[in-house]
Amino acid sequence: MKKIILIFMIVFTAQVSLAQVKNVKGVVTDSDGGPLPGVSIAVQGVQKGVSSDLDGKFTIQVQKGQTLIFSYVGLETQNIVVGDAETMNVKLLAAASNTLNEVVITSLGIKKTRKSLTYAAQELKGEELTRVKDANVINTIAGKIAGVTVTKSSSGTGGSTKVVIRGNSSITNNQPLYVIDGVPLYNSGSGQPNESFGNLAGGNRDGGDVVSLLNSDDYDGMTVLKGASATALYGSEGANGVILLTSKKGKEGKSNFVASSVTTFETAAYLPEFQTDYIAAAGAEESWGAKQAFKDHVKDFFNTGTTQITSLRFSTASSVASTSISYANTSATGIIPGNSVKKNNFGINQSGKFFDDKLTVTGKANYTSQTAVNRPVNGFYFNPLTGVYLMPRGNDFNSYKENFEVFDPVRNLMAQNWMTDRDIMQNPYWAINRNKSEDKDNYFNGTLGLNYKVNDWLTVASRYSFNRVERNFEKKIYATTQGTLSHVNGRYIDIKSIGTQRYGDILATINTKFNDDFSFVANIGASIKNTVSDDKTVLDSGIGGGLAYANWFTLGNFVNNAENIQTIGDKRETQSVFGATTFGYKDYLFLDVSGRNDWSSTLVNTNKKAFFYPSVGLTAIISDMTTMPDFINFSKVRASYAQVGNDISAFVTSPTSTIKGGVITNPTVGPRPGETLKPELKSEFEIGTEWRMFNNKLGLEVSYYNSVTKNQYVQVPAPSTNPYGYINYGFNAGSIENKGVEIILTGKIINKDKFNWDTTVNFSKNKNTVKEIPSELGGHINLTDPGVNSYRYALVEGRPFGVIEGIKVKKDDQGRVLMAAPQYDGSGALIAGSDQVIQKSADFEEIGNSNPDFMIGFSNSFRMGAFTANVLIDGRFGGNVMSLTQAQNDSFGVSKASGDARNNGGVALNAVYPDGSPYAGKMNAQTYYSQIGGRAGATGEYIYDATNVSVREISIGYSFNPKVLPFIQAASISLIARNLFFIYKDAPFDPNIAMSTGEGLQGVDIYGLPSTRSIGLNLNVTF
Repeated sequence: MKKIILIFMIVFTAQVSLAQVKNVKGVVTDSDGGPLPGVSIAVQGVQKGVSSDLDGKFTIQVQKGQTLIFSYVGLETQNIVVGDAETMNVKLLAAASNTLNEVVITSLGIKKTRKSLTYAAQELKGEELTRVKDANVINTIAGKIAGVTVTKSSSGTGGSTKVVIRGNSSITNNQPLYVIDGVPLYNSGSGQPNESFGNLAGGNRDGGDVVSLLNSDDYDGMTVLKGASATALYGSEGANGVILLTSKKGKEGKSNFVASSVTTFETAAYLPEFQTDYIAAAGAEESWGAKQAFKDHVKDFFNTGTTQITSLRFSTASSVASTSISYANTSATGIIPGNSVKKNNFGINQSGKFFDDKLTVTGKANYTSQTAVNRPVNGFYFNPLTGVYLMPRGNDFNSYKENFEVFDPVRNLMAQNWMTDRDIMQNPYWAINRNKSEDKDNYFNGTLGLNYKVNDWLTVASRYSFNRVERNFEKKIYATTQGTLSHVNGRYIDIKSIGTQRYGDILATINTKFNDDFSFVANIGASIKNTVSDDKTVLDSGIGGGLAYANWFTLGNFVNNAENIQTIGDKRETQSVFGATTFGYKDYLFLDVSGRNDWSSTLVNTNKKAFFYPSVGLTAIISDMTTMPDFINFSKVRASYAQVGNDISAFVTSPTSTIKGGVITNPTVGPRPGETLKPELKSEFEIGTEWRMFNNKLGLEVSYYNSVTKNQYVQVPAPSTNPYGYINYGFNAGSIENKGVEIILTGKIINKDKFNWDTTVNFSKNKNTVKEIPSELGGHINLTDPGVNSYRYALVEGRPFGVIEGIKVKKDDQGRVLMAAPQYDGSGALIAGSDQVIQKSADFEEIGNSNPDFMIGFSNSFRMGAFTANVLIDGRFGGNVMSLTQAQNDSFGVSKASGDARNNGGVALNAVYPDGSPYAGKMNAQTYYSQIGGRAGATGEYIYDATNVSVREISIGYSFNPKVLPFIQAASISLIARNLFFIYKDAPFDPNIAMSTGEGLQGVDIYGLPSTRSIGLNLNVTF
């Protein structure tokens, strides 16, 4: 009997338990009733979930009383408690209405609601950073943020990128501050080129940066803080804007494994045009010889590059702990033979809650190793492209490719095989194989954080971060390399540099309400940051000393120590206190007030050791303050004013001597006697408005700003008799103004059940003016000195930042070329060639400027069932660029223009002599281009309109139905393309590529790596 009762109780209990678990089914739709496929439906607190199918339908096992979480990218998340009903139909609100109330990460990681912001801040979701993936995550934001100019360097895959927000405002530094999860990122590199001819110590090479080493799959999104009000809490680091990255974390109740694989193929695009009709005379270095057809070898020189990015991520989270582990591998080969990049990223992000969830402890670590072989250089030295482009036509290029070196029995070594000994033009395959370089980077970033919730209105947080980057550049230059570049026995360069950053802060947050109408949020804290940049050891056997024995690349083979040196690029510590408050009234009126005080070690020996940076802003939600027409869903106006800084360079206020080759060298710069130095100060006023209309289908945001940056740091030559031995004096003078407009227009053009079309237009116009340059400098500062070339990049008072200067052809008022007066000998006979001389300006003149008049980004997203498509069109209008590549190709007779001129019987000139007589006939092509072309020619004839409109990104994707694929939560595949083609372009090269990401060498191409067209596949799978 007891056994029967026991069996009965077990069966009854099982029936009750089973009765508590049931299947809930339903349909998820958007605000217009259209089905939403791929919506995540999870049971709160349980590692269990499903996704809606193509018709928006779902079925999930759940117990009564549990909570279902419905989430979809860009739509409002809903939490619904399960009751007795077995059917649950859910409608998710449109994204636009949700974004106004969503939390935005701002300065120092402080969270605010979007509608309360008193300044412009634009966000990109993580998908925008990875949809058309690039080895450098920053390249993916081009054209997507209003007021942000992104210029890729000409150093190929993995190279650094120049980012300018709201125009150039500083002579010394215009790069923004990068911040990850509220902590500043150490983003220093080992230098950027600034020599138009080329650097003798390895060429014009890209020293890299840290942000290019990051793994784009590690981040959930990006926020760009553009103006001074948005960045004031960063004080002396916030003058150039801030780019915030937010790391991915595990989601509560979920465990998943995400795998991503991107494979792209890159081809050289927008090459110079070459002639195939005329060869070089026997033994000549230039191609001005007889007419003879030949095959162009340039296109065949370039390879099809490949980039493979594989990313793996595991994440899991509960209500008290979260773990995320990631790994990514990038393997790329460039379009130039011998160029390759290999990168490995490792990451872990862990958090846990303790003491009844009052204390949250977070720990994060990232490590990156990268090796780049033969990273492309620009300029004339160590550049294989000069040999490819300029090789005298009529020679067999393939023969020099297969036999780039030949045995020299006299020296018992393999020697360079080339038809000329000109310093700017080596055998390209010798440059690739026997001037080989290798860049190695090892980067670590670790962060620990504590966050303690004292009570309902007070939270105290503290963070510590350590960044370390090691860089090693090695170049082995073999004997018989051209003598301008190397010793007769070869040359060995080995440069090692280390950079570190230690950062710590503490932040108290008060969040309370005085009553139902008044809210108050305050953030009070302090921070300390210690940075050592470019702690460098340079070993260089040199050109004069060289190697004792040919091609033995070791320190023990150096003839002398003359070129070896140890230096530190920058060393500083900044201690800060800061505070920010937001007063809210009825959730429609918000007042922001903030301030930061910085004490910087670079201000030692100055009159003022600290500087204060204030900010104030006001936002009013008009749509909540008054009754608006029905078609207006949201309207807001805002205004703000702030001051931020740009710290002065290290060691200027405490000059230090160096020692090189046993010789002590005095400091190159020191303060001007009787004057004190201070940071640059940027003052900015900004107003803006935001609107949402027609059921949030149309959005408009407009911002206007006006900023002036004064106390620019400049240098003037010091008197040779100065008691300190300085070469230059440094002091503060000059100012730069930027003012402009940004417009962001968003729209849901079509929003139907089976087809959606969303669009975003970013428009920005910035007017930049150099307001003042010290009289000692004559209203002119060279950012790039010309050397022996006819290109100079400069600041000129009253002109935009970055004037391109060159040599012009002289012309009269009618636009006719002015010829020099013919010369005659004593017998009255015309001196041969004297009547063919074109007059040119005696000195440099302005021939253009590198700033665009305005920029437009036009982004479109389409969805039709399981198919998606995204197209980004990027346009830059106005500004100028110069091509010294084209000028040199013309002078060497290899360009298509020089060939066409010969085929046409010469160059037709509308020219006149000083006596008013016209120039008759056509000028011989060689005579013309030897005067006009060349790196030292009339570069005013090689200035082009920088206007261009390109198809920047395209992706066409398909999302698989997870029900068809067992063990898979989600899967998608996309065809992707980057820089597919130009809709319009005037310049003979891609004007969106820069020779340097520094302040100089802008608006010019000097044998830079051609821009690439990239096409490939992107596969993503979630288990």
